[in-house]
Amino acid sequence: MKRILIAICALAAVISVGSCQNEEEYLVRETDVVRFDTPRENNRKITLRCLGAWKTVVPEGSEWVSTTPSEGVGDGSMEFISVNAAVNRGAERTATIYLENGGKQYPITVSQADGTVVWGELTLTGDLVENEIVSAMLNLPYSNTIGDENVEVTCEVSGTVSGLEISPVSVQLGEDAGNIEIPVSGTPSGNGNITISASVDGVQVASAGAKVYGADEKVLEGLPVVWTFKDAKGSADDVAALEAAKPEWKGAEHYVKSDNQDGAARITAVEAAGKTAAAMNGWGYNNGHIYIKGFYMDDCWLMTIPVKNLQEGRTIKVEGSINGSGSSAAFFLIEYSADGESWTTCGGSQTKSVTIDGVEMNVSYHVQAQDAVDDSTKGDFSSTFTMPSRISDGNLYIRARVCADVRITLNNTITTGGGGSTRLKGTWKVSAVE
Repeated sequence: MKRILIAICALAAVISVGSCQNEEEYLVRETDVVRFDTPRENNRKITLRCLGAWKTVVPEGSEWVSTTPSEGVGDGSMEFISVNAAVNRGAERTATIYLENGGKQYPITVSQADGTVVWGELTLTGDLVENEIVSAMLNLPYSNTIGDENVEVTCEVSGTVSGLEISPVSVQLGEDAGNIEIPVSGTPSGNGNITISASVDGVQVASAGAKVYGADEKVLEGLPVVWTFKDAKGSADDVAALEAAKPEWKGAEHYVKSDNQDGAARITAVEAAGKTAAAMNGWGYNNGHIYIKGFYMDDCWLMTIPVKNLQEGRTIKVEGSINGSGSSAAFFLIEYSADGESWTTCGGSQTKSVTIDGVEMNVSYHVQAQDAVDDSTKGDFSSTFTMPSRISDGNLYIRARVCADVRITLNNTITTGGGGSTRLKGTWKVSAVE
């Protein structure tokens, strides 16, 4: 009997040890890397499978990262925890926290995007004329904001002109992006070029050149002129918004009115004289872009801009962006005209060698369109020219003309199964350079 009892006790001990070994604590997390792509307060849920007690360990200097909950007791089943990041108002940052269980630590590396406010180009809207009361506005765009930043903007004027008044402006910045308007007043004494610098909380972030016109000078009217489309692929809402803003594109005359200057400036699609290829068609607003099919050699996007007092010798800057399907036109030249008939090529063109069907050709162009609606920079261009003659009261004409019988794919001509969709995207702008 005594031997039986000893055997039973020994068996119980073995079972007990085996049971303890099966119940050893452990922790498995879904990932050991978490990335937050915005500087705002963020959180991401991850799965956790744990047996036994666990807790989050945050090293000194990494307090901007936390988890919810910060501790618990797992039974081996799947559960969720949230990895949290506080608002980032500085440079991109990285920290490593640890989930601790059973005397072991399991790292999770957390990174968060740069939270520094990005300041854009300072611009002036309105005219500055010697001895005339000023009613103008400085515009300072910003982006990458949380939406709760309070800043003070101050401006200084340098140059030989006095009498301008720019009072400090205190504002709360909006979420993501926005624009600060800074009123300019006073009465300039003297004329000539000036520089206006803008500082935010005492740190200079932007500057702009401007001209104070003499009392006997006539002020340029009609520039700058702007058309705004999505710079990358937009949503269905973006398509609807563009159609609501530019319904004329599908109208009988097929034009796109400008965003400013009371919409007086227009972009139209013009077919080449004597064109034998398929006619333009498919007028639309796809992806939040102005969209058309059927662009072939010498077809063009034409900007017609009403201006007054545009002086000979004035430098004009043209900016924009073109995309398209793979079978549409790849290369465009930017040209200008004071009468709509005699055309001159803008400066800054490039040359590229393209081989099609064994034939090599050199193409001079300003814009190489891209089949890349998700890339905001593909197809961008910027060019300048000097006015050859004065336009006292008339139109300035600028066009982006198809300058080569080459498809975007660079493997065939447009005429061979081409004439695909061509799209205006981003911001199209024509301005006078001071």
